[in-house]
Amino acid sequence: MNRDREIMNSIPDQFLPYKGIFDSTEEVFSEGRYNGTLFRFPLRTIPSELSQTLYSDHKVEILFESILTDAHLLLLFLQHLESIELYVREESDSEPRKIFQVKISDDILQFVRGKRGDFFNAIKPGQHMPTPVSVTYPITIETINSSEERMESSSEKHSFLVTSYCCGGKVSSQFERLLTDKELCYLPSVGVAMAIPSRLGLPTPDIQGHVFCVLPLPVKKKSITGLPVHVNGFFSLSQNRRHIKTPNADQEDQEKLNDKSLLWNICLLEEAVPKAYASMMIEAINDRTFNVQPETVYR
Repeated sequence: MNRDREIMNSIPDQFLPYKGIFDSTEEVFSEGRYNGTLFRFPLRTIPSELSQTLYSDHKVEILFESILTDAHLLLLFLQHLESIELYVREESDSEPRKIFQVKISDDILQFVRGKRGDFFNAIKPGQHMPTPVSVTYPITIETINSSEERMESSSEKHSFLVTSYCCGGKVSSQFERLLTDKELCYLPSVGVAMAIPSRLGLPTPDIQGHVFCVLPLPVKKKSITGLPVHVNGFFSLSQNRRHIKTPNADQEDQEKLNDKSLLWNICLLEEAVPKAYASMMIEAINDRTFNVQPETVYR
């Protein structure tokens, strides 16, 4: 601890930007513990040898706007994160001002937390489990916009029925080899989510199925999945992490394909996602507590 204090005292400018941000106080630095994680991203105002890209207030605003557009999807398939908030602090402000929040609705938060915990506690990473693990639950995600000009907030709610599914039991011989491959170390976990009305009497929302790898991949105007549900999976992604790796025209013959990450994606899409989709539909029909109406199921 004394060594840490010596380092902090020798380069105080490196730590100054963290002081006064949220609950990061002098006491935090003296005690050596902060209840959370802070990331600092300095904005580049002049070109450098590292990069010519500049970050202005306008670019940050554009970044915030891009988050707001599909913010209701961010928490859909996450394990622990339950709320995300955006703050702005002007030079003249002593405290940051919250401008946006997306969260799991308070009235269902404990239920969702319990279901997510049940699912992840039952998974055995790196093993071919004797039976699959499947959990289905409803979730309502609320987005809250705060307007300084009107001194008020507006909120929207988006509800889904989510199924998390992890493969186990009988799978193809190819998938079985990949499940325990030490080079891949991937989890055979997928999820699907169908839109449901946020309250009784409302119509079922129309959605274009989107692809997730825990978080949503970059949204396109045209549906990526071609399905009326969102699809999540522990997919192998392209180098820029914007797309799922898929075989090109010369690699479509699976018997000649030797790229393990491509084979893994094929197995997830052909063997895991359909089972999760079917499981969700069966639960939607049979579990009366979800109160999913026939019209929603047919959609």
